[in-house]
Amino acid sequence: MTFRTQHQVLIALTALLMTGALQDDEKINRALTIFNRAKQLHSEGKLDEAIVEYRASAKLDPENPWILNAMGLAMTSARDFEGAEKVFRQALKLNADLTDVHNNLGVLYSEMGQTERAFEEFTVVVRDPSYPTPEKALFNMGALYFRDQNYELALMYYKRSVEKQPKFAMGYRGLGEIHLALGEPEMAFDRFEEALEVSPNDLPSLYELARLYEEQGDTEKALEYYRRVVEADRFSTLGKISLEQLEVLKPGT
Repeated sequence: MTFRTQHQVLIALTALLMTGALQDDEKINRALTIFNRAKQLHSEGKLDEAIVEYRASAKLDPENPWILNAMGLAMTSARDFEGAEKVFRQALKLNADLTDVHNNLGVLYSEMGQTERAFEEFTVVVRDPSYPTPEKALFNMGALYFRDQNYELALMYYKRSVEKQPKFAMGYRGLGEIHLALGEPEMAFDRFEEALEVSPNDLPSLYELARLYEEQGDTEKALEYYRRVVEADRFSTLGKISLEQLEVLKPGT
């Protein structure tokens, strides 16, 4: 092969590689556009449509574990547990160090009632020193024990969650729920109030305080907290219940 021929081959190969690179970039850009559309559908609760879009995005960018992770979350919400587990595992094959995926698997196994497997996944999360929100995994561990009415261990993990992050409203709320379960309403009051100090619109804490005030016969305070629930999110389940209670408790009824 002459030098000129070699040079022509090199130019042709370079052009071919550049064309392939451009095609890959185009695919990835299309995948991103579809992924963003899927996320929007997901946020609107249109789960079936979102999953279809996530699949299309993953087909264009099959090496992107974050697309699979998002698809798994949508499938979990849609109660397609088998499908969710499959895509979460595919994401971990692409990148075994994605702690977010382990956390989401833990939530999935918890939904499936597989406590031991859920605990294993949450343990991976807590042991990762680089994970930015270990308090959530600790809370999830506590929730597993709370569901099994093992209040002692649930209390321990909820306490650890707020020790890790003192501004973690869910942790204080979890502690409040344990004190309610143990028949300790005064301590529950304090924990729900602590939750509201760091997250003033935490719906479950607002609702539980309203309910506690109603049980104590303090109608004025109960009305105040039911109103706060409604103001925070009138279309949520707790918002709708609170609207009904406002009608029941309002003066003159």
